[in-house]
Amino acid sequence: IGSVLVIMSRKAPETNVSDEIYIRQRQILDIISKNDSLRDDIIIGSNIEVNKAISKLVPNSWNFTTNICDINLNCPNPISADKIIDKDVYATEVLVTSNLTYYNPKKLRFFVWMK
Repeated sequence: IGSVLVIMSRKAPETNVSDEIYIRQRQILDIISKNDSLRDDIIIGSNIEVNKAISKLVPNSWNFTTNICDINLNCPNPISADKIIDKDVYATEVLVTSNLTYYNPKKLRFFVWMK
């Protein structure tokens, strides 16, 4: 029994990659949601500048896409499922409800998969 315990204690702990990805996604969305100009883009439904900002923050090993939707609607991945059928896709979202002058709640959904 002692030798089994010694062998088990030497085994390297397994890391859960999905937890690390979700944490990094939340950090990125937090940065995006606190930027006034990007909030304005999200509220009007334009993700061009949002995607540019995210591309500077994601690791090189990630592919990603975003979708901006009304908060009451389903917000699917805009990438065709047959292109990522063999990938694990991680999705996280943030709500952006208004800027200083305009209330138009939207959700930004952020999809990630490995290259």
